[in-house]
Amino acid sequence: MIGEYHQKMLLLTISEDNHMILNILNNKKGRLFCLFFIVFFANCSTPNKQIQANKVAGNALGTTYHITYIGQPFVGLEDSVDSLLVAFNYGLSTYDPNSFISQFNGNKQINKDDLKPGFEHFEVMVEKSKPIVVTTNGAFDPSAAQLFKLYDAFKKQKRMMDTSSIQIAKAFKGFEDIKFDASGNLIKDRFKSYNFNAIAKGYFVDLLSHMLREKGYENHMVEVGGEVNCRGKNIKGEPWNIGINRPEAGENQTNFFEVISLSDKSMATSGNYQNFYVVNDTIIGHTLDPRTGVPVISDLKSATIMHVDCAIADAYATACMVLGLKESTKLIEADSSLTAFFIYEENGQLKGKHVK
Repeated sequence: MIGEYHQKMLLLTISEDNHMILNILNNKKGRLFCLFFIVFFANCSTPNKQIQANKVAGNALGTTYHITYIGQPFVGLEDSVDSLLVAFNYGLSTYDPNSFISQFNGNKQINKDDLKPGFEHFEVMVEKSKPIVVTTNGAFDPSAAQLFKLYDAFKKQKRMMDTSSIQIAKAFKGFEDIKFDASGNLIKDRFKSYNFNAIAKGYFVDLLSHMLREKGYENHMVEVGGEVNCRGKNIKGEPWNIGINRPEAGENQTNFFEVISLSDKSMATSGNYQNFYVVNDTIIGHTLDPRTGVPVISDLKSATIMHVDCAIADAYATACMVLGLKESTKLIEADSSLTAFFIYEENGQLKGKHVK
């Protein structure tokens, strides 16, 4: 629609020289000119909506989340995040005794008719994890939940893990198909249990990003506890710049070791410089090797992985911390969908390495 002011001005101009206008309208080029003239005034009279960067923050998964998206405000975004979080926690939270995974690990009787929204997230995590277990040769393995539980128990008691306990816990590893009997009751090996904490946070980031894209927000950045999914461009029309912290305890969180530019990519970082414990002057690392059941400390201090899916990046970042610098480099180089930035220690100095 032509704005009232511009419409009056256009009619006034036409009325000043009827003969000229009639001559213009009597030929094809003239008609095109007038059409252009009208569209031009119509566009001028319609104000452009201001493109803006909107930011939302909150708490989720025992940490914080931050969302930045470009466009008009997403009304009800916080409520949408909360709804997604409720379903996610039902499927995957090992801290909620009523979640599906807690009931599964605890061998509680589960009937198919009693499943709540969010069970599908448990299924997705099983299917996403299986191939990564294979490609990392077991350096990433959510089915080693008994080992992780054992580690946590010894850490709380400030004790070294004993060999016999490790061997028993290792025997419980492995995935099984999710099946229900004729009555709808879950069938499972009572010794099987899973822990998806090394991939779930990245998966939740992906879910938030997918939700934004479904609502038409193609340009956004989602961050949950350091794991990031970046889509499109930022408010300046440029890739999103994401900093990687220095892997040193007590380091200033804004003192970045490296800054990575991302567009339509995710990034996850895992480190081995925090959450360790000490027994008799021996440092027990935070990263547990699911293959041996023994905590590891290597020359690799921080592994940052880039992939389209944050869940995949999250899992591989964990695997790399188990494998160390040399094996991690081989792992990333063998998969064209992955890139990495490793921070390692050499002669007492921190160094960085890009792996394409």
